[in-house]
Amino acid sequence: MNVSKRGSKITITWRREDPEDVDEARKFFTKLTMQGWLAARRDGASRRVLGFNPDLGELLFIPLSEGG
Repeated sequence: MNVSKRGSKITITWRREDPEDVDEARKFFTKLTMQGWLAARRDGASRRVLGFNPDLGELLFIPLSEGG
């Protein structure tokens, strides 16, 4: 799994075919969403993600104070 930070936003990417990578991404998703971060996927416009989907391969996390 790869984590990159840009300002206050965090992007994670993972290899969908690697079970360890997927598990690490799932734990990261759970940790940040439990802390109040908004998870989103980017496919043109950002769309909020309410549950972890290992097939996405990438997620963007936005602090709640910026989520509006």
